[in-house]
Amino acid sequence: MKNRSRIALLMVALFMLFAVSIAANQSSSKIITLVDDKQVTHYQTDAQNVQGLLSQLNITLGEKDTVEPMLNTEITDNMKITIERWKPTVNLTVDGEATAQKTNAQTVGEFLTSLGLQIKEGDVVSPSVDTPITDGLNIEVKTKEIKTEVEDRPMSYSTKVVETADLAYGETKVTQEGKNGVKTVTLEREYLGGELVNENVLNVDVKEEPVEEVVLKGTYKANSITDVFTGENYTYTDVYDMEATAYTIGGDGWGNKTASGMNTFVGMVAVDPKVIPLGTKLYIEGYGIAIAGDTGGAIKGNIVDLFMNSESECRQFGRQHGLKVYVLEDQNIDVKAERTNY
Repeated sequence: MKNRSRIALLMVALFMLFAVSIAANQSSSKIITLVDDKQVTHYQTDAQNVQGLLSQLNITLGEKDTVEPMLNTEITDNMKITIERWKPTVNLTVDGEATAQKTNAQTVGEFLTSLGLQIKEGDVVSPSVDTPITDGLNIEVKTKEIKTEVEDRPMSYSTKVVETADLAYGETKVTQEGKNGVKTVTLEREYLGGELVNENVLNVDVKEEPVEEVVLKGTYKANSITDVFTGENYTYTDVYDMEATAYTIGGDGWGNKTASGMNTFVGMVAVDPKVIPLGTKLYIEGYGIAIAGDTGGAIKGNIVDLFMNSESECRQFGRQHGLKVYVLEDQNIDVKAERTNY
């Protein structure tokens, strides 16, 4: 009986010791929440600080990983510990739209797949999909897109020129206004990265025909003469065959004043006012455009005396017969100004 009592007392003592040990252990453990790269886990631990907890859980921190709170922080009940795992940042541009992304992907292809971007035939990825991911890597994706588009385009009108003797030579007159037409064009356009790179015309329908413009062009030529010195064309109303001489300002007592009151200049000629009135604008064969601005005692009938710069020019010209003198239709010509083109 005594042995049985001793055994019973020993068992009670051991039970009480075990219970006290369990209670002591439970009182020293704490509940914490660990967020590791956004993955949430709850733990019961007796670790003294954050460093001890991570060691207890065999959690390793990378060189650029961060933990909050700091490693030497004492563990308290219901504490939240957050680990931010460092990830490289990639600069991504898709069809001109730029974003910055953090990623765990190892290659460009894995990174694009993680974003749900499916690379189709004809798309362009730079750098290539097997390029390793590095921090700050710039990735550009240009997607290919085929569109069918319809647009109206103008159709230029043509011009028809009809010659007519009812108009003076070189004169024109529009008898029917031209008008552009309209055509509807169906196009297949290829875009790469939002930029047009190719297009094909699928169909063309004429929506509105253009209206031809009709222009009359005059062929009638009045009496005309072309200035051999300037190429200018002049129309004339009358022509004379005249005897021609030349004069200049010399020591013979002639001044530079003329019968018309104008000063002499090359282009000033003396005439018989009964044949050609003073002030008449002329074209003289071999001399050019001129004005009848002077007279002379020896200038009677169909004789014209041409002003020249020097006596040597006058002697060289001498006296010529059958020189044609044209009376110009345009009597508003400024002869002196025109002569500057010679």
